Amino acid sequence: MAAVDETQGRGLSLWLMPGDAVRQRLAALIESLAARLGTSPFAPHLTLLPGIEGRPPDTVLEAARSLAAGLRPLTVRLESVESRQEHFRCLIALAAPHEPLRAAHSAAARAFGRQPDPAFLPHVSLVYGSLAPEAGRALATEAAPAAAVAFETARLHVWRTEGRVGDWREIGAFDLGPGARP
Repeated sequence: MAAVDETQGRGLSLWLMPGDAVRQRLAALIESLAARLGTSPFAPHLTLLPGIEGRPPDTVLEAARSLAAGLRPLTVRLESVESRQEHFRCLIALAAPHEPLRAAHSAAARAFGRQPDPAFLPHVSLVYGSLAPEAGRALATEAAPAAAVAFETARLHVWRTEGRVGDWREIGAFDLGPGARP
């Protein structure tokens, strides 16, 4: 079995993304940190379900459309920032514990034939990469005020997250809720 490159994404992923004003604020923070640290910037998002593999994109999009129709818009409140020794969770803004968000993750997992992840950690990443622990703690303290936001999520986004971060692309988005438009 080949080794997995921890710096590259896999498959398709389901994301919740903030509305325009908060998206711009978080994108500016992510881009500023990326420029400063020499890392790749990316769109601000909360991953509801990562790494969907082995299914044609059209099948994933149809399942995502059906899933979105069964979910309600959610409010996400980012409360704190922490650094971790994980490439895709190098610097993250943690979302407040919120049962509807966990329920949305569980519904997404079931929609794709998976068990819900008991370690599901709702967050918005601010930096992908690697930081020394002390640098990570300092950066978390510095970034916390800018990342302390709340936002409404009204759409489920499907992203192709294969390969390098700069190659990731959105392939579909669906309004949340019954009677939502496609």
